[in-house]
Amino acid sequence: MQNAMASGIESNEMVRWLPDEVHLYLKHTEEGASIRSLARDMGVHASTVLRQVRKTESLRDDPLVDALLTRLGAGVRDGQPVYATAAPIDPDADDTVSPHMVRLLRAMMKDRAVMAVSQGVDTAVVLCARDDGDPLTVAKGPTEIVEVMALRGWIEGGASGRVVRYHITTEGRLALNKMLAQQEGRATGFAEASTGFSGIPDGASFVGAAKAAKARTRSGRPIGADSPVRVLGRSTGRGQPYLAPTLVSAAERLHRDFALGQFELSGIATWDRLQDAVRSALTTTHPSDRKLDARKRFASAMQALGPELGQIAIAVCCHEKGMERIEADMAMPARSGKYMLRVALNYLSRYYDSVGGDEHELIY
Repeated sequence: MQNAMASGIESNEMVRWLPDEVHLYLKHTEEGASIRSLARDMGVHASTVLRQVRKTESLRDDPLVDALLTRLGAGVRDGQPVYATAAPIDPDADDTVSPHMVRLLRAMMKDRAVMAVSQGVDTAVVLCARDDGDPLTVAKGPTEIVEVMALRGWIEGGASGRVVRYHITTEGRLALNKMLAQQEGRATGFAEASTGFSGIPDGASFVGAAKAAKARTRSGRPIGADSPVRVLGRSTGRGQPYLAPTLVSAAERLHRDFALGQFELSGIATWDRLQDAVRSALTTTHPSDRKLDARKRFASAMQALGPELGQIAIAVCCHEKGMERIEADMAMPARSGKYMLRVALNYLSRYYDSVGGDEHELIY
């Protein structure tokens, strides 16, 4: 898929932004790969693949997602592999996709902002209501970009018809914060291994990345899957979720400060080393105001949690490790991790309530 779309964006650039569930879905529905064979390639249980395929199929109720999957399916039938190896992205080169996404998501953060998408029109429009009630156009973007945003769950529409209106979701706000942090990191000279937004190293094919992940660890979370916190905060239909929405919100707020502060705390096993890493991050030469503010908020939250709860909060909320792996790493009794996480998030939620502020203040 190297051809240019109607917007002038190369198709292979759009492929990088597709969740892994879409690759599984197309392999199963268009190429006829069985659920069990896909599970063997990924090193997971067949029920995991089946759940992801069903999740993607359920998204087709959205007209944008349905149009995108229909077009991708047609491409696969024509011999255009949407999961083929793509050219690596140079971190210093201009990315033609993310600027559109950042611009549209930032526009949708405005008060009373709504995105209007019309059938058969190649451009989506973000509108805001003026004081006199008339709509004001604040941003425009290619429909292909908006389709991917809908597929990733960053926007959602509540009506059907020729014109569909979309609003930004919590996932969209988090994605915007991550992209802004990445842009600022490149501007301030922060460098990491070249990876795509979804976490797959640039230049790696979908199947190759899955096999590489399997070789590294069997406990890694599938790319594109919900975080452990969001899984525990999802209603099961048999009563209240294990984590209340306020606790999920506190966890995501901690993760947002972790991402914006651009910490490197992986592998820290003791509270003293964690404190040293935080102090080092706070004294880094010439950090931007945005990055420094995030680091201060993160350091204050860690002080409020203390050593034991702080370590489990970082492992789950920031590094998104699974409970079984955390219990093994921290020598905790089996099935005790969820309870300790809930205790930590209760402390964290009360701390955030005492200091005030909300997620909208982080977009500046």
